[in-house]
Amino acid sequence: MVNPRYRPFNGNSRKPIKKQGEVVLSETKKDFVYPPKETYIGSHIKSDLAGEPVSNESYEKYYKDLI
Repeated sequence: MVNPRYRPFNGNSRKPIKKQGEVVLSETKKDFVYPPKETYIGSHIKSDLAGEPVSNESYEKYYKDLI
């Protein structure tokens, strides 16, 4: 039995048709700019995460006698 919804020209294609002026997602970006760093708001009081010293200022103030 033939599937009535089968449309071979409309199906998933492994080679998408590239339209003129369309950006291909598989190309590597060369002019990427990282976003600015944000203040740390996690649960570490004073720590080193992946080579970056991080600290939560509100925890430091609260636990100042225990550090």
